[in-house]
Amino acid sequence: MIFSEVIGQKHILERLRYIAQHEKIPHALLFTGSEGSGKLATALAFAQYINCLQPKEHDSCNQCSSCHKFSHLIHPDLHFVFPIYKGSRTSAVCDDFIQEWRDFVLLSPYFNSSDWYDVVAEDKGQPTIYADEAHEIIRKISIKNYEAKYKIIIIYQPERMHIATANKLLKVLEEPPPSTVFILISAQPELLLSTIVSRCQVIKFPTVDDVSLSEFLEKKYPQASTQDIHQSVILSGGNVPQAIRLLEKHESTRHYFTYFVQMVRMAYEINRKKPKTEEQIKWVQEVIQFSKEEQKEFLIYCLRFIRDNFLINLNVRSIIFQSKEEQEFSQKFSPFMPFSTAYPIFQHISKAIYHLERNGNPRIVFTDLIYKISLHF
Repeated sequence: MIFSEVIGQKHILERLRYIAQHEKIPHALLFTGSEGSGKLATALAFAQYINCLQPKEHDSCNQCSSCHKFSHLIHPDLHFVFPIYKGSRTSAVCDDFIQEWRDFVLLSPYFNSSDWYDVVAEDKGQPTIYADEAHEIIRKISIKNYEAKYKIIIIYQPERMHIATANKLLKVLEEPPPSTVFILISAQPELLLSTIVSRCQVIKFPTVDDVSLSEFLEKKYPQASTQDIHQSVILSGGNVPQAIRLLEKHESTRHYFTYFVQMVRMAYEINRKKPKTEEQIKWVQEVIQFSKEEQKEFLIYCLRFIRDNFLINLNVRSIIFQSKEEQEFSQKFSPFMPFSTAYPIFQHISKAIYHLERNGNPRIVFTDLIYKISLHF
């Protein structure tokens, strides 16, 4: 991975180049920010850059032996720690899954955590960085560097570390070995020990800007229409894998509009004491047939549509992008979306996403959502 392959994040890349060129590399970096913002991609590019044998001013040469090994994630001084699921094993460490991890990341360093969980756990349990990993980390950093200037330890989702591993890491960060760089990648740094955070140089990643994301999608999907790309960018909220998924499934996202209209109409009828129970049951049954990711994508679409109609209600249309079908519906729907209505509905949908992420029963979540929304019409 090289800097030029990172999507957006111009200011962060400039900062990392500066500390590399002036040899001000801290022993521990903490990359924080929402999922899909390019934290892992940037970490890989930075690791390759500081160990490149013939670095250029703005990027790695991507040709030397070091770059070749880093780009294939096989450099002996590049180590990974990530959540795994050991199942019935008495013990397990990340190296037991290193080939699956390499194959997964080489496919694309832009992914959401749930994508990795599907590979390593397949809904069998919650992936974790187990206590056994602490000994592996100590062992790896105690060995002299094989050939790289800096030994790199990339820890993906350190908030999932067992407390024993977290405490071991804390001791290592207090007295770091020379020529070793830890890069922690977290979307939830508030779950980390505060003492770990305080020993890292924190770099906060914003979501990927719309222009950079659009340019990336245009190159990756030259056959896609400008409208589909624009809509995917808007709906993704700067999340790269989400934008890719939406663009690849743009037909599915069009169905989301139909389901949204049905949902709010059912909610309106419940509020008017005219519930159509059979329609509600049928709607819920259809929605729960979606995959878990599609259910979340649908709710994210709902959030965007509520937001858009709230802005239309305020006569702020310049930052809204809608299809013709959506525009026609919004003309009638937006008058019902003042702040006093839009805000609580937005909260209900957000809570539904929260419950789905924590393995809530989809049938209960979506049934409850219809009735919660009905309270505000």
